[in-house]
Amino acid sequence: MDIQKFVRQRKSLGYSQVELSRGICTQSTLSKFENSGKVPSLSILEQLCRRLGLTIDELNQDDASSLRYLRRLMDTAEQHLMLERFPQAIGLLKKVAPENLAAPQDQMQYYYLQGMIGALTSGQLSATLFNFTKILDELDEEHQTIFSQLAYLGSGILYARQGSMDHADFFFAKVITYLQENASDDWSKAERLRYLRTIMMTYYAAEYHALNHRLPISNKVLDQAIGMCAAQHVTYFLPRIKLLQANNAIEAGGSIDSVRRLLTEAMVFARFNHSEVVEVQVATIRKNFENEIVNND
Repeated sequence: MDIQKFVRQRKSLGYSQVELSRGICTQSTLSKFENSGKVPSLSILEQLCRRLGLTIDELNQDDASSLRYLRRLMDTAEQHLMLERFPQAIGLLKKVAPENLAAPQDQMQYYYLQGMIGALTSGQLSATLFNFTKILDELDEEHQTIFSQLAYLGSGILYARQGSMDHADFFFAKVITYLQENASDDWSKAERLRYLRTIMMTYYAAEYHALNHRLPISNKVLDQAIGMCAAQHVTYFLPRIKLLQANNAIEAGGSIDSVRRLLTEAMVFARFNHSEVVEVQVATIRKNFENEIVNND
């Protein structure tokens, strides 16, 4: 077993032994595996490998061009993207060479992930839009797949965060129309990736409405997102959803109790899902909110 491949993957994604083992095993168990070759139980090893985008079989092979391997890397990168773990997502995508992706579906997933990471991390405008253009003008010219909607979403986010709201409006209008057309779907039976991608689109649509001070609409969309999360018992979108609800309540002049409740819920979900970024955001907003209450007394 190539334990060094495991160690290299962990370090390339920025995981410490404590972070990687969290919720799976003790740090001591992981250390014994990496440093002394003491292999843990199959269940533990599978979970550790899955978190790194590896399989146990891949520890015994060196086939970076395997399609199955590349798809697993992209699926894991997409999960990190949805959790806002951008360094991990970037690290995984660096292992994927687009020339090894023959199927248009795989190519679209790659360019969508590259573009969305750029949009959410303030990447270069031209480079980010190039990835979305590959989907919209080449790989899905008739705009029949969900990747076109994700390309619209990423383009809208990019323009909105750069303050070009006229451009953002154009793309978000397409996303919102798509969401409205699919609002009555039974999400408890939906294909997993389509389901998760649609929740993500719904959240960012709510964020877009809030950015334009359409708070009642934003809150309605957030309620829809919560209902979608419940359909398949997904919790890792809830920290951001609850935080946005709290921000909306503050901007709308909501009651002190309602704001505190929403901030508490955001913190609980953030800790449950190990969303350190949201934890910091909630703590900062709560501190500012409580200071404002004191100053207004």
